[in-house]
Amino acid sequence: MRFLALPFLASALFFSSHAFAKPELAPASLLDFGTYEKVEELVIYGDIQQNILVLAETNTSESDADLFVIDEISEDIDLNMVIVTVSLYNDLNDGLVMR
Repeated sequence: MRFLALPFLASALFFSSHAFAKPELAPASLLDFGTYEKVEELVIYGDIQQNILVLAETNTSESDADLFVIDEISEDIDLNMVIVTVSLYNDLNDGLVMR
């Protein structure tokens, strides 16, 4: 039994060490109900036909932030481009909900 437990434990440690959380999309109103630290503001340029949420998630996936908020969406029809402004935040709340 011990022989089977060692490879399982080693593989579990290997796969769990490479799991990194991506920032989650949050509504701007959430920032009023907690303590959040603004880490970075990004301006993302993409094709006008791209899905805005996928564009934002792709460009924020490397960040260590906890959540992101889409601040502004604009289009440049002449260049066939969409411009998305995103703010990244760290969640400083302790996990308790205050009412």
